[in-house]
Amino acid sequence: MRRITKATAQAAVAAVGLSACLVVGASPAQAAVDDCKASFNGEDNLAQAVCSSGFGAYRVKSKCDSPNYPYQITIYGPWVNRYSGQAHPPYSNVDGDRYNCHIISAQVDV
Repeated sequence: MRRITKATAQAAVAAVGLSACLVVGASPAQAAVDDCKASFNGEDNLAQAVCSSGFGAYRVKSKCDSPNYPYQITIYGPWVNRYSGQAHPPYSNVDGDRYNCHIISAQVDV
């Protein structure tokens, strides 16, 4: 009787271990965009980001000087998706005037 209980317990432990391995192994592949560029135009108070190859999501992230506290804020454009083989990649744009601040830098947020 004792051997059946021990064998059953070992089988249960093995099943739990196998289930954990299957869950970990089933995670989706990470997407990666590449050849990304961010720019800003201080005169127009606009920033944009674009990724020319790869696939995945990205957005523009900008530092912005504000007349109110806190005196420097971070603003973001919308997330956009680039798909594999896409001829014209999408731009993520943000307008500093919308946040009552002046854009001083831009970078790509992946």
